[in-house]
Amino acid sequence: MAADLNNEKLIARYLLGELPEEQQVAIEDRAFTDKDYLALVTAVENDLIDEYVRNELSATERRQFETRFLASAERRKRVEFAKALARVPVAATVPERTVVSEPSRWSWRDSLYAFISGLNPAAKFAVVAVMLLLLVGGAWLLTETLRLRSQLTQLQAQNQAQQNELKQQVDAERRRNEELNARLTQEKQQREQSDESLRQLSETGDATNPPPRPVIAALTLLPGLSRGGGEKPHLVMQEDARLVRLQIGIDPEEQYKTFAVELRTAAGRQVWTRENLTARTRGRARAVSLTLPASALKSGDYELRLSGRQEGGESEDIGFYYFDVKKR
Repeated sequence: MAADLNNEKLIARYLLGELPEEQQVAIEDRAFTDKDYLALVTAVENDLIDEYVRNELSATERRQFETRFLASAERRKRVEFAKALARVPVAATVPERTVVSEPSRWSWRDSLYAFISGLNPAAKFAVVAVMLLLLVGGAWLLTETLRLRSQLTQLQAQNQAQQNELKQQVDAERRRNEELNARLTQEKQQREQSDESLRQLSETGDATNPPPRPVIAALTLLPGLSRGGGEKPHLVMQEDARLVRLQIGIDPEEQYKTFAVELRTAAGRQVWTRENLTARTRGRARAVSLTLPASALKSGDYELRLSGRQEGGESEDIGFYYFDVKKR
């Protein structure tokens, strides 16, 4: 069952720090939005100060009061005011009253009213001023507590957002590393396949007759040819062709340190990739050589993408080359 937030004992326990966080938040939220409830909290706070000054608190409550309540400098000032007020002498005595009816227990409001009524005008003014000061200070302290709690919530939300962003960056970097590892594995397999083809070719033949030189199909690709512009170069491959050598022409002004080649079919399927290629210069011409097994190419149209990389820089596309393959 939900606790009655108007219960003064419950509010006193809140001020002494005895309530769980859920009930503390409920009291603070209501005080922040309900002025009458804020006045009730301030009144209970004043009663608690008076009981402390008059040594009416138990040993446990007094220890909690000094540990929790007096942690604030503003509240310590209010306690000092209450101690000073307790030392003010009563200038006028309250005349005795004959009680006819059955005596009943006075509330703290009746006691306060009777105490103030018995003071002289100067003392009354001082008491009222102190009470107003305590009321305003308590309201300010509670409002400041609520504001700091709101700021803490915002900081926690910002911290969570930063953690989520960092996690996304880490995930993206991990995916990038996985893609690079996959490309390196594929290139390693292609190199092993090419080396195996060359080894098999070198072992062909017998000991008395040297093995015939492998049949190589060659094609030179010139820069500047678009996909639909002009007639595509043709690579005619004999049935006994074992290797294909492509001479990829580039602009002599290109100053890239290394080059990479990616060969795809017209449908976009990757056929061959190779990195860390260098360019050779013959006269005024400059070209990049690519050698691959003839078995990797089938009859059809192909697209070759050439990219260059400066030392320590990112890879940049240089050009695209198009040709078709015909086998006899």
